[in-house]
Amino acid sequence: IRDEVKEQQDKMKDKDFKEKSDYFWEYYKFHVMTAVVALLFIISGVKSMLGEKPTYLNVILVNSAPSSFENTLGKDFLEATGVNPSENVCFIDTTAVLNPDNIDEVAIATTQKITANIAAKELDVLGADYNNFFQYAGQDVFADLSAYYSEKDLEAMGDSVLYMDAGYIEYIASDEYQDYLSNGTYDENNKYAVLCAEAAKTGSYTNLPKEEMKKPIPVGIIINNSKAYEKTGVQSMPTSVVGIIANSTRTEAAVKFLDYIYQN
Repeated sequence: IRDEVKEQQDKMKDKDFKEKSDYFWEYYKFHVMTAVVALLFIISGVKSMLGEKPTYLNVILVNSAPSSFENTLGKDFLEATGVNPSENVCFIDTTAVLNPDNIDEVAIATTQKITANIAAKELDVLGADYNNFFQYAGQDVFADLSAYYSEKDLEAMGDSVLYMDAGYIEYIASDEYQDYLSNGTYDENNKYAVLCAEAAKTGSYTNLPKEEMKKPIPVGIIINNSKAYEKTGVQSMPTSVVGIIANSTRTEAAVKFLDYIYQN
């Protein structure tokens, strides 16, 4: 795999951010799916080994901090929510690293891990820097937070709520977007196509103002200065976002984790 990674890096070295990012997701999704089955067996094995301790929550934090802090964060979260750490397990993985500018074995392994956990309905919360979170949100990975928070609650959080336009998600799933990936041409009258093209130039995603969205969907909570992160040693990116995975089976605990990270 090392030789293959080197070959792909050589192909992408002169490409811009968007081309690298799109190429990574499109090229490696096939590699990812072939590894999903194997990883599902691993996940199942780990669950069997820890069968006497039910999983309370499973979290992956991308580009966050060394793995030595993940147990501290998980334990602190359980205690803060009144859950006994000796009777429940909270998995918080801080080893995940994703950088579209550097397609390597670590990035591939991270993508495989996230995909496998989502496919197995084992992942409850995904946190990442803004660009990587936006990439997953465009693939309709996250739950609509309005299912768990009232309109009043969302309004109270103000600009800390990240909204994704349903129209953007529809564009990413369209044949038009696939054509753009193939030939680089796009409709300049399509605001979603323009957003993607601008990301290629700037190296970062710019979201539409909420009032300009076709249908704004709250998908994440923006975390800037979390005392919970600071207390437990987690170092997130300058702007990180956390969201609940759409097919999570532990949404009550997931909501508590978002509140814990945001309010502490």
